[in-house]
Amino acid sequence: MKLLAVEIVGFGKWQQQKITFESGNQLLYGANEVGKSTLYQFIQAMLFGFPTKGKRKRDYAPKNGGSYGGRLWLAHPVFGKVQVERFKEKNKGQAIIYYQQQMGDEKTLQQMLHPLTKKLFQEVFTFQQEQLITSDKLTEEELQTSLLAIGVSGSQQLLTYRNTYFKEAQKIFKGKGQQPLLNQKLAAYQELKEQIQEKEAQQQTFQQLEETIRETEQQQVTLQQQLKETQQDLLQVAEQQRHFPLYEEWQSLPEETENVVLVKEDQVQLEETFQEYMYLDKERQRLTKELSLQSEALDVPEGYAFYLEQEALIQQLLNQRYDMQQLMTESEWMTQTFEQNRQEMVLLENEWSWSPERPPQLFYDNETVQKWRQQQVAYTQALQKGQEQKAFLTSQIENLEDQLTDFEKAHAAFFGEATRAQKAQKTSQPLWLLLGSILALLGFFLPSPLKWGLVLVGVSFIAKEVLSYATRKEVSSDEVKEEWQTKLSQLDYLNEQFQQALNQEREAQLQVEQLEQAVAEQAQVHQLGKMQQIDTLMNQRELITRYLLLVQTNEELMSQLKENQQKRQVFEEQIFPLMTHLPLQGKSLSEKLHFLEGFAEEMEKVRFAQEYQADGYLKQQLRELKTKQQEALTRIQPLLIRYRILSIADVPSRIQQLTTQQAQVGRGQELATQLGNLFPEAVTEAALKDRSLQLAQQQALEESQLNKIQEQYQALIYEKQQLMTDGTLDELYQRQAILKAEIKELAQRWSGYQLAGQLLMDLLTELSEQQLPSLLQYASSYFALLTNQRYQSIQVAEGQLVAVTKEQEMFYLHELSTGTKDQLMMAVRFAFLAVQGEQLICPIIIDDGWLHYDHQRKAQLAELFTKFGQKQQVICFSSDQEMVSYYQDLQQRVIALEGGSVK
Repeated sequence: MKLLAVEIVGFGKWQQQKITFESGNQLLYGANEVGKSTLYQFIQAMLFGFPTKGKRKRDYAPKNGGSYGGRLWLAHPVFGKVQVERFKEKNKGQAIIYYQQQMGDEKTLQQMLHPLTKKLFQEVFTFQQEQLITSDKLTEEELQTSLLAIGVSGSQQLLTYRNTYFKEAQKIFKGKGQQPLLNQKLAAYQELKEQIQEKEAQQQTFQQLEETIRETEQQQVTLQQQLKETQQDLLQVAEQQRHFPLYEEWQSLPEETENVVLVKEDQVQLEETFQEYMYLDKERQRLTKELSLQSEALDVPEGYAFYLEQEALIQQLLNQRYDMQQLMTESEWMTQTFEQNRQEMVLLENEWSWSPERPPQLFYDNETVQKWRQQQVAYTQALQKGQEQKAFLTSQIENLEDQLTDFEKAHAAFFGEATRAQKAQKTSQPLWLLLGSILALLGFFLPSPLKWGLVLVGVSFIAKEVLSYATRKEVSSDEVKEEWQTKLSQLDYLNEQFQQALNQEREAQLQVEQLEQAVAEQAQVHQLGKMQQIDTLMNQRELITRYLLLVQTNEELMSQLKENQQKRQVFEEQIFPLMTHLPLQGKSLSEKLHFLEGFAEEMEKVRFAQEYQADGYLKQQLRELKTKQQEALTRIQPLLIRYRILSIADVPSRIQQLTTQQAQVGRGQELATQLGNLFPEAVTEAALKDRSLQLAQQQALEESQLNKIQEQYQALIYEKQQLMTDGTLDELYQRQAILKAEIKELAQRWSGYQLAGQLLMDLLTELSEQQLPSLLQYASSYFALLTNQRYQSIQVAEGQLVAVTKEQEMFYLHELSTGTKDQLMMAVRFAFLAVQGEQLICPIIIDDGWLHYDHQRKAQLAELFTKFGQKQQVICFSSDQEMVSYYQDLQQRVIALEGGSVK
C-alpha cells in the first residue's frame, strides 16, 4: 500500500490544504510548530479514526469551528486507487471510501487495511525520536531482547492471531468440506444455477427476448439523452430570444472608446471655470459695445464689429497656428515618405507576387535554410552520382552485348548447326543401338562362321554409337560454351547494377522533388509568392525583411496621416463660421491662417485707437476682464489637454461626450456579464427563429421516436412476463440474487480472515530464525552505510548484538555512543522492513529520527532513506535544514511546509 495524496479540510492548524506523495523517498520540511506532527496525526486519523478527547490529549478540531477532517488517497495492491473520506460531523466520524466505482464504509476500510492496525502502524512502520529515547532508558539486556525480538522469532500474540484467523476462515469455508456455511451456499448456488439453465432451455426465445430488451433499453436511454440535449438547446434559444433586445443594445454600443475617464472633481472644475469664463466674456462684450458707442465718431473699418463678436474664436485659432503649421509640415513629409515606400513595395510586389493585404511571412531563419540547402546539395549529388553510374553501366552493357553478338556469330555452327546435328543424332542413336543388339543376339544362334560375323557387326554398331556419344559429350563441354556462359553472367551482373543505379537515381530525384515541394508548400502557406526556391530563400531573405519593414512603416504613416487629417478637419470646422464674413473661400489652410493673422492685427490697431480715445475707466475694466479670462483659461489648461478639449467653448459638449461614453462603457460591461455566456457567438434574430423552429421539429421527432421505443419496450416486457407466467423463473432469479449476495459477503469475510492469517504466517516465517542471517546481512549493510563504513557488520554473540568495525573490533551495545546506538537500532529496524521485501503493507514514516546525529551521520542517513526509497515509499518529517540540503544533493523530493500550508 502506498499513500498518493491527502486533502486536509480542517485538522489542527491545517486548513484547506492538499499534499501529494511520490512512490519513493520524500522529505516534508518545516520549522518547529509548523504542523508536521499534526500532518502525521491526520494520516493516522484518516486510516484508523479520530483520536479520542481527553484532558491530556491534544484536540485537533479546528478552532474556527469549520469542518473537522479531510480525505486521503492510497494505492491498494488489490483494490487499486482508494479514496478515504472522514469528517467528524459527518457519518459520526466514520470513514466513507470510494474504490473501483464502488462506495464502502468503515468496515470495508478495515478489511482493506487488514492486517494493518493502528498499533502496528505506530510501532513498526513509524520511526519517531520518542521511540529511540525510550529504548535508551532500557537496560542493556532489555534493549538486546527488544532488538532481537524483531528478527529472531514471532511473538506469541501474532501466532495467536494467525491461528484465530485461520480457524475463523475454516468455519466459513474448507476446500473439501461440506459443513462450513460457504461450502453449503456454493453447492446450493451450483444446484440453483443448473435449475435456471434447465428452465431457460425450456424457453427457447427467452435469451433472444432478453437481448432485444437490452437493445431497446439502450435505444431508449440514447433517445432520452438526445431529447434532453435538444430540450436544453431549445431552452437556450428561447432564453436568447427573450434577451435579444438587450443583445441588440449590447451590439449597438461602440466596440472601441477613448481611453479617457472623466473624474468627477475635474468635471466640476471644468463646468465652474466655463461658467466663469462665459460670464467674463459676456461682460467684455458689453464693455466693448460701450466703447464702440463712445467711439462712434471714429472711422471704424468694415468687419470690426464681426471681429469683436468672434474675437475669442479668432485668437484661439491663431494660438494653434504654429501647431497646425508643424502638423502640415509633418503630413507633407509623411506623404512623401509613404509614396517612396510604396514605389519600392510595388517593385517587390511585381517581382515576387506579394501584396500588403497578405504580406510574406519570414517563417525561417538562416540555420533552417542552410539545412535545406545542405539536404538539396546531398540529394543532388546522389542524383548526379546515380546518373553517372547509370551512363557508365549503359556503355558497359552495350559493349558486352556487342561482344556477345560477335561471339555468337563467330561460333554460329555451335549455336545453330551443331544443335540440329545433335538433335538428329539423338533421334538415330536408339535405333542403331537396338539394331546392333539384335544382330549380336542372332549371331549366337547361327552356325560358327556366320555367328562371329553377325556378332562382330552388332558390336561395331554399338561401339560406334558409344564413341559418337563420347564425342558429343566432349563438344558440349567445350570452352566455347564456358566462355559464352561467362559473358552471359557478366551481362546479368551489369544489368543488375544498372537497375540498382536506376533505383538510386529515382530515389534521389524523388528526394529532391519532395524537398523542393515541401519548401514550396511552406513558402505558399506563408505567402512568399514566387519566392519558392531554396537558393532564392537563402539569398533574398533580406528582401522579405525589407518588404515587411516597408509595410509596417506605411501602416504607421497612414495611421498618423489619418490622425493628422482628423485634427486638420477639426481645425477647418472651427474656421468655417468665419467664412461668412471673411474672404477665406478657396484658400489653403496656410493662407487662411496668414489672412486671420493680418486681420487680427488690423482690428487690434482699431481697438487700440478706440481705447485711446475712450473713457479710462472702461478701458481699465476691459483689461481686468481680459486678465481674468486669461487666468481662468490658464487654470484649466492642463484639464483641457488631459481631456483633449480644443477650446474652452467646447467644454460642455466634451463633458457630455465623455459622460455618455462612460455610461456606454459601464452598460457594455453590465451587458457583457449578463449576456456573455448566453451569446457566445454573434447571431441574428432571424437565425434564432430558424434555430428555434428547427429544434422544435427535432424535439417533436425525437419525442415520437421515444414514444415508439417505449411502446416496443412495454410490449417486450409484457411478452417476457407471459413467458414467466408460472413464476418459477422469476422466483429462481430472486433466489439466485439473494444467494449470490450471501456468497459474496461470506467470501469477503473468508478472504479477509485468510489474507490476514496468511500475512501473519508469512510475517512469522520471515521473523523466524531461518531469516536471521538475512536480517543481519541487511542490518550490517545499512549500519555500514550509516556509519560511513566505520562499522562493517552486526553480529549476535552470546545472545547480544555486537557491532564489528572494519578493523574487526567488537563493541557491545553499552559500549557504543548514543548516536551510534541510534544508528544501530535504525539499521536493524530497516533491515526487518527490507526482509519483508514487497510484502510491506504500509509506507515508512519517519519523524526527526536523528536527534543525536552530526552532519556526517545525517548525510549517511539520507543515503539510507534514498536507497530504501527505491523499492518502498518513505515519508520523512523534519525541521532540520541540513537534512534538506542532503535531500537536494541526492535529487530527492522536498516538500516545504510553512504556517499550516504547502509552499
